[in-house]
Amino acid sequence: MDSKSRKKLRSKRIPYSNASDDEKVSRNWNKARGLFNRGEYSVAIIRCGTCVELTINFAVRQELVNERKLPLAFVNRLLRNANGLRNKYLYVFLAIMEEYEEHDNLKELWKDNVDFINNERNAIVHSGEFRSEPVARSVLEKTYKSLQVIMDLYHHDCEIRQITTEQ
Repeated sequence: MDSKSRKKLRSKRIPYSNASDDEKVSRNWNKARGLFNRGEYSVAIIRCGTCVELTINFAVRQELVNERKLPLAFVNRLLRNANGLRNKYLYVFLAIMEEYEEHDNLKELWKDNVDFINNERNAIVHSGEFRSEPVARSVLEKTYKSLQVIMDLYHHDCEIRQITTEQ
């Protein structure tokens, strides 16, 4: 009999559907970086939009479920109904953050970074446009900054490695 085993070990990785919000952010960010490095610029931009939206979901759940003790089902419904990065960021997240000193910085983050990411993502997804490497690089840099600012408002186990922008 062959000495090589045909058994396959089970993956120790948590299935995506069971992963925590911060783990989903980390996985999507790693995927975006990989796509960028393989020259899949438009798809990397789409994944960056997903990263930021997941980051907003994380922050909203931290605020409403963990800190204010609202029911998770209610918060999930709120996030689903907000539909999209723009609505979640401007009308849920920023509204929650009005009582904090970071509010003004988060408004600037929208203007300087998140709105750009959202517009680039939407141009690809809704208009079928393609993007080049310089645009994708800019989106990844803005995504990295956005993830750092928002995730660092809360305790998290997310690993957010910087994109290498030098070729």
